[in-house]
Amino acid sequence: MSQPLTPDAGSLAPIAVAVSRLGVSSRPGERLARHTSFKIGGPAECFVEPQDDQETLAVLEAARDLGAPVLVMGLGSNLLVSDRGFAGLVLSLARAHRQVAVEPGGLLAAGAGVSLAKAAHTAMRHGLSGLEFAVSIPGTVGGAVAMNAGAHGRSTADVVSRVRVWDPCRGAVVLQADEMQYAYRESRLQQEPWVALDAWFHLESASTAAIQDAMRRHMDHRRATQPVGEKNAGSMFKNPPGDFAARLIEAVGAKGWQVGGAGVSTLHANFIANDGTASADDVLTLMRRVRAAVQERFGVALTPEVRWVGPPEGEDGTTWDNLWLPAGGA
Repeated sequence: MSQPLTPDAGSLAPIAVAVSRLGVSSRPGERLARHTSFKIGGPAECFVEPQDDQETLAVLEAARDLGAPVLVMGLGSNLLVSDRGFAGLVLSLARAHRQVAVEPGGLLAAGAGVSLAKAAHTAMRHGLSGLEFAVSIPGTVGGAVAMNAGAHGRSTADVVSRVRVWDPCRGAVVLQADEMQYAYRESRLQQEPWVALDAWFHLESASTAAIQDAMRRHMDHRRATQPVGEKNAGSMFKNPPGDFAARLIEAVGAKGWQVGGAGVSTLHANFIANDGTASADDVLTLMRRVRAAVQERFGVALTPEVRWVGPPEGEDGTTWDNLWLPAGGA
């Protein structure tokens, strides 16, 4: 079995040394299970939570100069982290980028570390409509603009105006929404080595009571249809064109399937829950089994919505998108 990436007792990874020289505190060997909604994940080579924007940029520049891989974490709600952990810099923006404010012209400015629920409630208090859908998404602004998060028929691309990102070649730059190349659960941030730092959303004036009522309905729907309170990473697979992943998974009888400590939710078939003992390997094995069953019956190859973090699990550098057994092979 592969050994985890915990640092040797008498040594630190180069990125941890570089961060220390900047005067920024870090936590080598921090277990990422503490920072994901799945409560799964091995140690980070170097975990850093900058205190301000200046520290964030300095840390990112140090990682760039060393060629160290970077993982930016928000609430960890859309991640499946390897049991071996992450060999590189794990950057939390929860402190440095947690500001949210209303600007003239119906704009809401929010740091990447701001929770979507906080952003939605701030907009509501100022009578600004457009982010109601986001109140039921357990993630951050940074994650939302990166993956075009959505719910209730709306998505981030519908309301984002511009995004401030860190580009290893240009430093911090502001991109307009049309430069983000948004598509269903996709954006240019997934293709480029950029890090989202802040975002601006264009919203419309509306009755605070009406906004609050819509948010309440969205939250009630989530509680009634999703395993809220259980350890999970949200939707595991993207909806295929013209259909729903949950419908296909339920149709093959996968609700309740279990591998180790990981089980397909009996409330929502596109969720996998951790009973507290699941490993990343348990989840991967269960995902393969579900996907193979759907492909065998319907000829549909489900694509993961949750993001894999860690070394390739397959042979010859297999990537996440093709990390699957053929139909019937699970």
